[in-house]
Amino acid sequence: MTDFYKKYYGYEDNIKLKDDDIRILQEGMTLKKLNASKEEFNERFYKLDFNTNELVATTKEFRKKEKKYAITILNEVKSGCSSDNLKSFKLKNSLNDRKNIANIEDVSFVIIFDNFRKSLDLLAPSEADRDLWVRVLSYFIILTKKRKGVLPEADKIMKSYFELADTSNDKKLDKNEVTEFLDSINIKLKKKQLQKLIKISDMDRDGELNEAEFEHFMFQLKKRREMLSLYKLIATGDQKTSVSFIPEYLAADKFQFFLERYQKETKTLEECKEIIYNFEPTDLKDEFKLSLYGLVNYLMDPHQHIQDYEKTHQIYMNMDMDFSSYFVNSSHNTYLSGDQIMSESDPNCYVAAIMKGARLLEMDCHDGSDGRPRIYHKKTLTNKILFEDVIEVIKEYAFKISSYPLILTLELHCSPPQQLVMVEVIKEHLKDYLYLESFDDTSYPTLNDLKNKIIIRCRKPIKETQSVLQNMVRINQNDFDDEVDEGDKKDFEEIQELEHVINVVQNASFKGIDYAFQNYSKSQSSSLSESKCSKLIEEDTASRILQYTSHFFTKVYPAFYRQDSGNLKPIDYWLYGFQMVALNFQTFDSANDLNDALFQDNGQCGYVLKPRILRDPSLRFDPNNIATMENKVKFNIKIISAQNLPNKSDIFKDIVDPYVTVKIYGVPSDKQEKKTRTIHDNGLNPIWNEDLEFSINCPELAFVRFIVRDEDLGNDDFVGANAFRFENIKQGYRHFHLKNKYSKGTLFVGIRISKQN
Repeated sequence: MTDFYKKYYGYEDNIKLKDDDIRILQEGMTLKKLNASKEEFNERFYKLDFNTNELVATTKEFRKKEKKYAITILNEVKSGCSSDNLKSFKLKNSLNDRKNIANIEDVSFVIIFDNFRKSLDLLAPSEADRDLWVRVLSYFIILTKKRKGVLPEADKIMKSYFELADTSNDKKLDKNEVTEFLDSINIKLKKKQLQKLIKISDMDRDGELNEAEFEHFMFQLKKRREMLSLYKLIATGDQKTSVSFIPEYLAADKFQFFLERYQKETKTLEECKEIIYNFEPTDLKDEFKLSLYGLVNYLMDPHQHIQDYEKTHQIYMNMDMDFSSYFVNSSHNTYLSGDQIMSESDPNCYVAAIMKGARLLEMDCHDGSDGRPRIYHKKTLTNKILFEDVIEVIKEYAFKISSYPLILTLELHCSPPQQLVMVEVIKEHLKDYLYLESFDDTSYPTLNDLKNKIIIRCRKPIKETQSVLQNMVRINQNDFDDEVDEGDKKDFEEIQELEHVINVVQNASFKGIDYAFQNYSKSQSSSLSESKCSKLIEEDTASRILQYTSHFFTKVYPAFYRQDSGNLKPIDYWLYGFQMVALNFQTFDSANDLNDALFQDNGQCGYVLKPRILRDPSLRFDPNNIATMENKVKFNIKIISAQNLPNKSDIFKDIVDPYVTVKIYGVPSDKQEKKTRTIHDNGLNPIWNEDLEFSINCPELAFVRFIVRDEDLGNDDFVGANAFRFENIKQGYRHFHLKNKYSKGTLFVGIRISKQN
């Protein structure tokens, strides 16, 4: 990497790679993998494939039977027996001469992937080999995180897979091999188009393509016509210039004009020259001139993403207010990996939520038969996990993503003896992270006061002597109905020792807005099901609800009938200032897209300052009254093109026929959607060049979601989507990645925002 590149992305000192590190892992080596039974290790051959950006594993016997792991889904690499599986194997076999591996700590490592839900437990031939794998994989994981959402550079979007295309292994590609290859990369050409491209590239006129000719063929294929049009527009002011005319370069002053007029960015001429020097891949950079490929490189850089890079990569909001002033990234039933009835409970689900930015986690705590509390979903088929195991992983990961407070909501269904065990576990593992300072409503701690603190959110015990009878089981008839407030779901009275760990936030039943103001302090926090909250919104006034949420820290959670782990619509509750709108993070849906969009803001720290209209009741904001909204804008989007959409081997039986839907979320008057026409048989680089216009009344609370679908005779298949907070969208020509199972595909759009009279 160049010094500029290192400086620009800021990770040059994280990991030092040795000269041969990457080459060795490209060639690959044999490792031992702990098998599914967790009893034995089996040999596998592992290598890194940088053409496809994958870790590839093959069995010793069947080298052609490959298991592939995209580098983009790898989360972490750890040395030693750091997984539960390896720890268990080591403990179980420490006295077994046949299975005991004396140096297992020195040669073992764990690759954690799939949003921290899965792991590969591996043994390397030696400690040096183990360290090599950890070093290289960690480097690329950091690289992926630093460049989150970044597109590949222009010359890497479509690699020359000559060897893959050459199925006959004769170093030549005939028409059938070229056609099959194009199918594999999700593009279908008409017969005449294909013949023309082959003819242009077939230099020796033998009817087939050698490797050099295939590279020329790919060069012609991957040309982005829409980029050429933009380049002409900047150079000449007219993108409809003769097809044959291609400007040789852009001078620095032309590039400066482009940034100012179209990108709405002000740069000095010297700053423009520095940009050109660092993004231009040819010798033109020495003369501070920008070629077409230099422009493409620049527009694909993460800093030119559709979202404001500074807002999403640094904390810029005022963090000297209390919890009630912020939206909080919140997880519902965090321990579950799937549906609410039969899915697996796993401590790693807490890791996954934290690493996704959650700052509020939930635990349903019940008695364990061995005297150790368990976390699980009662009256379902979900399994049980140890409370202590969850606390241990939370301690390890709590502040890896954000230094701002992590809130643990405890739903207590434990008997007094096991409540005491919980208290001891919390004190043993988290004592240095608990905030136990005294305060009142006038000195309530701010987020900055609570940095690197873990807050236990639970009902406090009643401060009076309790009889033995009062400590006996008290079954509430609605105990297992998720519609009931969490504060009402009680099997037992809370023990006095909970006082030693609960502070700042304590659960309190919601009994109405007036009741809260008359009886609750600022530290008392209620939870409402979506049904109860929706009823409150329907029956009460916006001004009273905003007065309540500007003072009290309140959670909203999915209704009991969402057994498939479906989600509520978070925007419906954010509009009224509810801070903790808890979602099932394991579900891929529009709700999580919007949640990601909101919490990308403010440096992805998990806390976003609510707009002033939600914090100041005197402004009389009402989501249903346009007259209370003062910042109306017109939002013009040109859907230009897409790149590298998932191919048929990824999702579909045939090549995609994509179209784009743009959907606005926000106050009721802003909810609208529009879509483009369909482009048939093109997933490589479909071009729409369609203009869509929206009027947005309340930009402070608006979100924009882009959805790409494949038109079909039945239901249109989902290709990918992404959502952004409107206030974080940058004007100009912008790329962004699509979210889908394969982390594949990008959109290129033009954005213009203007005030509305």
